[in-house]
Amino acid sequence: MSLEDVLAQTLYKAYQERKSVKPFEVTMAQAKRVFNVFSSMLVQSEGFGGYKISLTTEETLKRFGSTEPLYGILTKPMIETDSEVELWFENHMAEVEIVFEMDHCTVESYPTCVNGVYLGIELPATRFDTWNLKAYQIVADDSAAGRLFVGESIKLPYNEEVELYLNGHKVGKGRPRYVYGTVDDMVKWLLRRVGYVNGYVSSGVFVGPTNVKKGDRLRVKSGSLEYEVRLS
Repeated sequence: MSLEDVLAQTLYKAYQERKSVKPFEVTMAQAKRVFNVFSSMLVQSEGFGGYKISLTTEETLKRFGSTEPLYGILTKPMIETDSEVELWFENHMAEVEIVFEMDHCTVESYPTCVNGVYLGIELPATRFDTWNLKAYQIVADDSAAGRLFVGESIKLPYNEEVELYLNGHKVGKGRPRYVYGTVDDMVKWLLRRVGYVNGYVSSGVFVGPTNVKKGDRLRVKSGSLEYEVRLS
C-alpha cells in the first residue's frame, strides 16, 4: 500500500469517526493523490453531491499559501436544506457563498443548465486538529469539505452587500468578489477543471470565514433577504 493510500485511509477513518488527526507533511503532488483516494472513498460510501470551490479571495489564498483556488467534493449527506445544521467535526468555519444547483453542466451548457441559485452558508471542516495548514494539506483533506446549507433562492447577477452575524454580532460583510472576477468566472473555472457537474456547487467565500461551534446561531442579511441557521 502506498503512502498516499495510507494517508487517505487515515483521513477517511477520521471522517467516519468524527475525529481529528495531526497534520501530515506531503508534497502537492502527493496531496492530490491523497485527495483522489480520500474523495473516492467518500463518494463510494455517501454518494456524490457536488463540488466546493475554496480559496477564492486574495485573503484566503495568502492565508493558506496557495497561488490559485482549490476544489473539493461534496457528498450527499454534507448538503443541508433544513435551518438546523449539525456540525460534525472539531474545527468548523462559516462562509457566505453563492450555491448553484446544476443539471449535467459543462462549460458549453452553462448557465442554461442551472436549475437554481441560492445564497447559502458553507461550513468547511478539517479532519486535522488545527486550521494552521498549508494549501497542500487542504487539498489532501478534500478542501476541508464539511457541511453546506443551501440557503435562500436568488437571481443572477447578484451584487447586493451581504452581512453575516454570529450570535447576534456582525462578523463580516461583503459583495460577491473573487480572484477570477465574477461568480460566473469561478463556476466556469471549476467546469474547465472537472469537465462536468451534476449536483450542487458552492462557488467560494465572499463573506467570512469565521470560526463556529455547536450551539452558535448564524444570520445572513442582505437588501432582499434574511435568514437564520442554528448549528447543533
